[in-house]
Amino acid sequence: MSDSGWRSQTSSHSARSRTDREEGLTSSDVTDAVRGSGDPNVIRVTDPSQLADLSKEWLDLAARVPGTSYFQTPDWVLSWWETVGRKPFTELVTWRNSSGSLDGLMFLSRMRQRLHPRLGPAWPLWTATGSGGGMADHVGWPIVAERRDEAGRYLVHHTRGATLFLQDLDPDTGVPLVPPGARRVIRNPCPRVALAPDASLSPDLRRARSHLRRYEKKADVAGISFRWLRNAEMDDRFLDRLFELHTLRMGEKGISSTFPSTRDLQRRLIARGTARRGPIAFAAEKDRRIVGVLYFLRWGDTIAFYQSGWQPELAKLSLGRLLFNGAIREATADGLRTLDLLRGNEDYKYRLGGVDRWDESWIIPGGGTGQLLKMFLPVYRFATRKVWTRPTPDVA
Repeated sequence: MSDSGWRSQTSSHSARSRTDREEGLTSSDVTDAVRGSGDPNVIRVTDPSQLADLSKEWLDLAARVPGTSYFQTPDWVLSWWETVGRKPFTELVTWRNSSGSLDGLMFLSRMRQRLHPRLGPAWPLWTATGSGGGMADHVGWPIVAERRDEAGRYLVHHTRGATLFLQDLDPDTGVPLVPPGARRVIRNPCPRVALAPDASLSPDLRRARSHLRRYEKKADVAGISFRWLRNAEMDDRFLDRLFELHTLRMGEKGISSTFPSTRDLQRRLIARGTARRGPIAFAAEKDRRIVGVLYFLRWGDTIAFYQSGWQPELAKLSLGRLLFNGAIREATADGLRTLDLLRGNEDYKYRLGGVDRWDESWIIPGGGTGQLLKMFLPVYRFATRKVWTRPTPDVA
């Protein structure tokens, strides 16, 4: 298969030998065509630039299917594949209805991956493209309800004989497709805040916001203003400042972060985004220079808080809380309905009104390393549980 483009492949299960299946190849290729309601169409990803038409359909489908996340869009999946994922063997599996409209899309990668960023070795496995390494939450696939059983059967057959690791699955669009016999290895809390006008808030939250007014006055006296930064303003200078402030913030807390190493990923997310989809930031500025920032990913009526940073000396102004308070107020006024705080049980998330929603990771050990992997699973469970029991950094 040429590395310069992509072509669709038949997915007739009888056409695959065991060797072909393990190597991720098919025994027959066909030209791309809109298929009806028969077998799914399988596309090997080699050049995302040639997937423009499918990407538009993919976005439309993800917008139609309830409960999808930004991490299930082509913006995230293809950007991850190009950068962090280092272009692993990846297939897009599509299902269409009798009129040719897209009913479902599944993205799967065959690669070597650790079960935990801090625990080796890297195992050969199948996984959902764009997941792993602490990168994505709410992993799943945009598939209409009527196609889920069929997609689940495909997943079982396609990955048979190999390890299948499905990490950080969304409870609505990921977990229902977990194959029978899989083992759940961890649940991750992902608090969410329902955005509502101040008059609808609980008394505790109203008091907390009222308490911030004196800090807002102090910030105003210090010459600090707040505003949204849209996609068109996010150039390399913005990324430089974002990573600088993030590093300063983490350094103050004595925590290392891999976020600055994702520059290429962030560039591609910004390039694929629009004013109403993808990266968006709420910034604090002084003398036209960013001094604090919250970095979000927007999808539908939800903004997901992804990263942050601010100058440590401004902590005395409670800048972190002012940023969140301003972002919540402005997002609510803009018609957004959910602030997704993603993975983690930091105290500040619950002070903001977060309510836990749980992502889950599942595994089916298989292949030549399957027995060894089974013995490794208790260590993985212990390591991931420790993540949610140790102290976590708070927002100033």
